[in-house]
Amino acid sequence: MEVDTLESQPQTQKFFLWCAVIAFCTVSIFMLSSYREETERLGALRDTEKQKRENLNKLEAERLRTTLFLDRFTRDPEFVNDQARERLGVAAPGELVIRVDSLPPPVPVNVTKPAGKPTKPTNR
Repeated sequence: MEVDTLESQPQTQKFFLWCAVIAFCTVSIFMLSSYREETERLGALRDTEKQKRENLNKLEAERLRTTLFLDRFTRDPEFVNDQARERLGVAAPGELVIRVDSLPPPVPVNVTKPAGKPTKPTNR
């Protein structure tokens, strides 16, 4: 009897069909918006990872330069002498050190003559 009741009421069938369509659309929209948000978040994470890798590569290169510099300090006495002369101004016995400090470049001055001498106001 129940089957006869549903078949005899086409409006009820349409109602359930529309409810199913609306539920499907709602779930689809929610899934698409979640997918878009997660895709954007993943892209931001990839950008952050790329920046961190670049930073890591720079730090590794700096570490390598520092290691080579320190290695050179421990093995090359001539390099140590050169660095002491340049950075600290140390001289070997019998040498004369002349230090020349560089001056800042001159500032250009606008050289224009005034049309006439300004007069001073007199207090009378």
